[in-house]
Amino acid sequence: MKNCFHAIAVWVCQLLWICLIPTAVHAQEKKDTITGKVHQIDEVTVTARRTPKSVTATAPLQSLSREAIKHQGITDIADALRRFSGVNVKDYGGAGGMKTVSVRSLGAQHTAVTYDGITITDCQSGQIDLSRFTLDNLKDLSLTIGDNDDIFLPARTVASAASIRLQSLEPQLDENPYKLKAEIKAGSFGMVNPFVRYDQKLSKQTTMSLSGDFMRADNRYPFTLVNGAYTTQEKRNNNHIATWRGEWDVYAHINDRSTLKTKLYYYDSSRELPGQVIVYNLKNNEKLDDRNFFMQSQYRTFWNNGLSLLINGKFNWAHSHYHDEAPEYPGGETDNIYYQREYYTSAALLYTPQEKWALSYAADYAYGNLSTNTNSQAKPFRHTILQSLTARYRTSRLSLTAMLLGSIYLNDTQTGEAASDARRLSPSVSLSWNPFSGQDLFIRASYKDIFRVATFTENYFDRWGSRNLKPEVARQYNVGITYHKANQDGSSIQLSADGYYNYVKNKIVAMPYNMFFWTMVNLGQVDIIGGDLTGNATIRLSSKQRMLATLSYTYQKAIDKTDAQSSYYKDQIPYTPEHSGSFSLAWENPWMNLSFHSTGVSKRYSSVQNMKENELDGYIECGIALYRSFNWKGTAVSFRGDVINLFDKQYSVVKNYPMPGRSFKATISVTL
Repeated sequence: MKNCFHAIAVWVCQLLWICLIPTAVHAQEKKDTITGKVHQIDEVTVTARRTPKSVTATAPLQSLSREAIKHQGITDIADALRRFSGVNVKDYGGAGGMKTVSVRSLGAQHTAVTYDGITITDCQSGQIDLSRFTLDNLKDLSLTIGDNDDIFLPARTVASAASIRLQSLEPQLDENPYKLKAEIKAGSFGMVNPFVRYDQKLSKQTTMSLSGDFMRADNRYPFTLVNGAYTTQEKRNNNHIATWRGEWDVYAHINDRSTLKTKLYYYDSSRELPGQVIVYNLKNNEKLDDRNFFMQSQYRTFWNNGLSLLINGKFNWAHSHYHDEAPEYPGGETDNIYYQREYYTSAALLYTPQEKWALSYAADYAYGNLSTNTNSQAKPFRHTILQSLTARYRTSRLSLTAMLLGSIYLNDTQTGEAASDARRLSPSVSLSWNPFSGQDLFIRASYKDIFRVATFTENYFDRWGSRNLKPEVARQYNVGITYHKANQDGSSIQLSADGYYNYVKNKIVAMPYNMFFWTMVNLGQVDIIGGDLTGNATIRLSSKQRMLATLSYTYQKAIDKTDAQSSYYKDQIPYTPEHSGSFSLAWENPWMNLSFHSTGVSKRYSSVQNMKENELDGYIECGIALYRSFNWKGTAVSFRGDVINLFDKQYSVVKNYPMPGRSFKATISVTL
């Protein structure tokens, strides 16, 4: 631990020489009111500081732009999130494999994922599989832990402990009324991924974007199986995947004050589930088919009296079909089919009576249901009513935000007993203060009280669900400091350090009655103490060359305090490393850009008991990327090559689910 902080301190000190960033402002033509002549004012360069939002934010905010994604050698959304501090990504291995995210050990259900400002939901499990989305359509993505400084948001967006925000790339059409991009990725283990995007100007105020891609992979990658004194080389079986994805976006700038955005999304996946690697039994017959369709719209407008209005609407439909073949099933096989539907609407009103003050009120309503062919046949449905009231006070050196969230969850079923209803008020407050005028150094602190209700799986379907589960409550405390400095040649440095304490009570856990019957109960209590450190630096080597470095580090001590008499009391909770981090270094030049990157974690445990049998070794995975973009006869061309897991490190993120070793990927894209 001391060595880690010492290395980070040395790295920081070596970069503190960098100064202020320039911003050029061009003078305009000015008409002489006496002579009636037009005089051309000479161009003036004004130097000013440009402070990133992540530096002034009252709560931890990390973001990645399209440019940063490129020069950090990031290959997919899960890889992007691994570069953020405080994030733990569960990855079951292989291209297209399921990937879920937990932030600061609070669990995937406490992390909201929004796409263009509207939350993505899964009422069955509460976990969002991020492999369903592609980087090719994203302008940027960000992670906020706590509340966002942008208070003009739906209530559902702030109803989680953390939120991941995916922002689509809007059409950029200047001279041409259309743009066409074609791209293909090909890589190891049978991976092929073509992608096409077409942008079109429909009118002076309206544009559209239509995109689609297909991805398939065999995922039959080799791994080493250790059985006592014997070691064998095996290949992953039953791991094929094929996915289709399509998106259609329409952007209408109705007038200078109003915009309307509409998105249609469809995803279709057919995958084999490889199962756990068990000695003498490497075969598996499980399959999972997923389909998801949603349509969402967002309308935004404002008036001169300081009022702004935001209206969102969404319909979501999802289908899952799980198939398995084994002797224990009647007839030798089982087919479980699930359908979920959700209708969602939201309205938010923002009032800014003066420059320093802003007030926001949001009201959301959602209706969701789930049906299945399993023995439960509960057919549950839920009405969700969320309201948030937020006030923000901001000056050049102080920002203070306070929010109160009111949540009502009304549960019912078409047949059988319904789960308990839930109601709760959740307060939060955050502030950021600049103690030194003229310096981009900010001290921040935040507190958030939030909760989540049980999912339909936990209430009804997971083994033997419990209808009377209490909401899982999480309290977050954060104190941090941020710093930014830049100089006139474009070199810059940005640092942030945060310490936090999270307390989770009424944690929902599965408890066995015997080896066959389980039930979901409120027994869990977890204390989480940790620290996050992030840094990035840009060093200008010449007018056409620069180095870009990024660093993130997380320390987490997340201990189970459920039962003082248990053998695992105060043990680290499953799949939570004490140390994790990432590093990337890119060299951008006129010839061929080069990026080196690595991510790593310390040892973890796969169960609540921290014993040798449950231990997962730590690992460091490295990779390199080569990329180049240029114009050829008016056509934009881009090449990229990736070597993933450069040193062929064998490791597992989830126990008995080995990750791929060294692999290669090549990408070529053409834009007309």
